[in-house]
Amino acid sequence: MGTGRKRRRSVRIALVLGAVVASTAVIGWGGLAAWSAYTENAGNSAAAGTLAHANGSSCVSSLGVVPTSGTGFCLATITIAGVDPANWTSTVNTIKIANTGSLKSTFTLSMGTVLQAPTGTLCADVTLGVTDLNTVAPDTGTVWAPTALTGTFTAANLYSNAAGPVLSWTGGGTAGTGTGATANTFTVTAAPGTNFALHSADAGTSCTFGLLFSQTAA
Repeated sequence: MGTGRKRRRSVRIALVLGAVVASTAVIGWGGLAAWSAYTENAGNSAAAGTLAHANGSSCVSSLGVVPTSGTGFCLATITIAGVDPANWTSTVNTIKIANTGSLKSTFTLSMGTVLQAPTGTLCADVTLGVTDLNTVAPDTGTVWAPTALTGTFTAANLYSNAAGPVLSWTGGGTAGTGTGATANTFTVTAAPGTNFALHSADAGTSCTFGLLFSQTAA
């Protein structure tokens, strides 16, 4: 009889201890799950810089497309009318290019697409030369040496007017400014070729051409 009671008591104690251990395990696991800490880097973003330049004080670049009219299609630099061998020695004008975008950029000057190609009988007897403001290496000022407008004008890499001329122009320039690390001034000179005075067939003829400034993010 006494032995039976002892067994029943032992079973009850074992059950109680088992329940306590189980409840402790549940409480312990739940307690671990509740202990948490976090950080979050919110509002991450990406934004592209701007690619733009000014040709003179009012003509702005066309993004992604060579212009044929409208934005980026700037006024002529050289306009000559009624010239003759007795009175024409040269015609000179300047173009101020400024990197007005936020991105560092490289620039080239070319003449070669349909719109820029020299056209007209007079072109053979007219030369074109382009210089910039720089006087020290690696750019001593010559962009294109005077060449007949029927000749080859290889696209020229353009230097900025930084104290030490560089091909990578700093951004943030101002339209109409032609000096400094963000800009340069290009002098365009058209002049009669050596045969201009000898070719009477040039009378009444003309020559048209374009100058294309191209900008690429550096």
